[in-house]
Amino acid sequence: MIKIPIPVEAKGLIFDLDGTLIDSMPIHHAAYNYVLESYGIQYPKETFYSRGGIPTRDTLMMIAKENGIEGFNLEQALEDKRTYVERHMDQVKLIRPVFDVVEKYHGVLPMAIGTGSNRKVVEDVFERFGLDDYFTHSVSATEVHQYKPHPETFLKCASLLGIQPNDCVVFEDGKPGMQAAVAAGMMVIDVTEYF
Repeated sequence: MIKIPIPVEAKGLIFDLDGTLIDSMPIHHAAYNYVLESYGIQYPKETFYSRGGIPTRDTLMMIAKENGIEGFNLEQALEDKRTYVERHMDQVKLIRPVFDVVEKYHGVLPMAIGTGSNRKVVEDVFERFGLDDYFTHSVSATEVHQYKPHPETFLKCASLLGIQPNDCVVFEDGKPGMQAAVAAGMMVIDVTEYF
């Protein structure tokens, strides 16, 4: 029995990854603070969650600019954050109410992942959770030019699925992702209402 109701007119399902399908947001928040510790900066949780779906590179540049960090080493910060997340991946779990939808509609409706994470992270998560069994299509930050809240990620997903955007349902936890889904002309479900 799934908790999340799916619109009857849905012909394709698109899922965000972090915070929607996998409970990785606390690890990512901790990773930002690990990276920023040497600069004496604490990244507020509210700000972090409000930027869900924006790639790490862009987020770190925003933080550096907002805090006037001189000589910010972006590449080192990216590497340090990636390493922190990799070391703590054992703490990440599937978000059950959302994964229930994936299991129920596997082989029934075409499905894709549309995420602000890069391709390497997506591959790691797919391997860890066996998501290759459920998803043949995924669009990461590596494959787009404009990130959420721009609709490019989700429009690419719809194209890969061969489904018109207005027939797709997007599952999201972050405001930028929800804005992207609306801008793409898609139906959107805020998954945070279900867990």
